[in-house]
Amino acid sequence: MAETFCGKDCDLCQEKLSEECRGCKEGPGRRFGGNCPIADCCREKYHANCDTCQEAVSCTKRQQKDQMQQIRIAEAAAKEEKEVQKREKAKVLGKWLWLLFWLLIPNIIAGIMSNESYIGTVLGIVVEIIYCIVLFMLRHVEKKYGHAVICTIAGVVLTVVSLLLADGALYFAVLFMFATVAVSLAGSYFLYYGHAAVLEDFDVEFSEKWKKLWKWQIICLCGAVAGVCLLFLWILGVLLVLASAIGIAVVSIVQLVYLYRMAVLFREYT
Repeated sequence: MAETFCGKDCDLCQEKLSEECRGCKEGPGRRFGGNCPIADCCREKYHANCDTCQEAVSCTKRQQKDQMQQIRIAEAAAKEEKEVQKREKAKVLGKWLWLLFWLLIPNIIAGIMSNESYIGTVLGIVVEIIYCIVLFMLRHVEKKYGHAVICTIAGVVLTVVSLLLADGALYFAVLFMFATVAVSLAGSYFLYYGHAAVLEDFDVEFSEKWKKLWKWQIICLCGAVAGVCLLFLWILGVLLVLASAIGIAVVSIVQLVYLYRMAVLFREYT
């Protein structure tokens, strides 16, 4: 009888008889590249085999020793299926996130121009519409992208309404402007956390970076609002607004870098 971790007669195993296995400790139970949970358990508890373990009698893993081959096959098949799904997801994400990256550049330009003329605002609206189309194509991959689409469309509608009211009803124009900002923040939240969600299966550390970036964006925006409210103190208010503006610019640049890295990651994964 060949030595095994679980006490199973290795020489009578169908897998061994079919010559698909070199034996427990050289096959599924080997230290590197093996896939036997019983062998892993023994090593973690520093046991040569299950017989020296106090939990051996009630151990669920050991009770499944005769079905372990089928369990390993099922787990391998599930792992392969998950890998196929990840590659399909990466293919879709790589395609559309790459386009999303290039859309950020005209979006930033539109944001700068909107302070000077209506041309920037119109350009921003056009970019947002294309942005919505791209996110709409990604909604089946991650539902937060779909929520971001709804917020973006609402933001575009509110922006158009505020422009139409700009010369007539100033009060309503300002009201719609604040509503636009609120909807835009909600859209950014779903977008950032959507990016974080799709990255969880590929790069957990990168996923967390998107969440942190969202928090920094909120901090910068709150700083800008506080600075405007403190403008009556002049120097303090101006410095706070300036620092927040720099922070928002940095967040935008980091967002651009992160999106580029995401697109490259998914394109290379396929």
